[in-house]
Amino acid sequence: MKHLLVVVLVVVAACGANDRSHSTVTSVPVPAYQAENAKLVASIDTSTIFGTQTQAQALCGSSSDCAGFGTCSSGTCGHCGSSSDCNGHGTCSSGTCNHCGSSSDCKSGTCSNGTCGGCGSSSDCKGNGTCSNGSCGHCGASSDCNVGTCSNGTCGHCGASSDCKGGTCSGGTCSNAGA
Repeated sequence: MKHLLVVVLVVVAACGANDRSHSTVTSVPVPAYQAENAKLVASIDTSTIFGTQTQAQALCGSSSDCAGFGTCSSGTCGHCGSSSDCNGHGTCSSGTCNHCGSSSDCKSGTCSNGTCGGCGSSSDCKGNGTCSNGSCGHCGASSDCNVGTCSNGTCGHCGASSDCKGGTCSGGTCSNAGA
């Protein structure tokens, strides 16, 4: 009886042992759907505010919101028709302020690669934050900032227009953040 049980187990275990065929699975593409009201988000390059530093630009309704940092155009400050519109914040080139030929063109920072805002030390920033990685506008405390408050290590942030020293507060950023 023991031998019969062992033989039956061997036969049962061997059944299908040589069946080596593999089934193939085909992938079916899944369609991607998008809501009818989906919109693209606009991106704004504001690297000219503090040299190489990128910071969100505040909106303005009129040039008086810019507190001397260029004129208001398309809702943002820093635009110009001539260098006099820039009020010392660089020279006017291609319709925007903050360009320079030498550091004497810059109210804040040194002239670096044709734009204001570069620095070698915090004294180059002239109150527009501290110098970090060659650009002004960085801070450890709001006392480091001429315009706005210090938030996430950068100047120019605000909770109210009174933080902006002449500019307006929009979206948490001073309209005159480059000033």
